[in-house]
Amino acid sequence: MKKIKLKPRSTLERSFIKGIIWEGISFILTALFVYLVYGNIIRAVQFSLVLTLIKVVLYFVHERCWKMVRWGKY
Repeated sequence: MKKIKLKPRSTLERSFIKGIIWEGISFILTALFVYLVYGNIIRAVQFSLVLTLIKVVLYFVHERCWKMVRWGKY
C-alpha cells in the first residue's frame, strides 16, 4: 500500500489572520502600558496603532519566509 505524504500548507489568509489576532492582543497590552506611563489615552492609542501596523507587516513577512524553509516539516 502506498503511503500518502501530506504537505503542510500555510495560506496567505491564515498567516494574515494569525498576525491580526496576535497583534490585537499586543495592541491592547501596549496601549495599557503606554497609558500607565503617560496617563494619556489618545497618545497610548496612537502609539499602539502605529506600532501594531508595523508589527503586523513584519510578522506577515516573517511567516511567509518561514513557509519557504523546509526544516521541521514532514
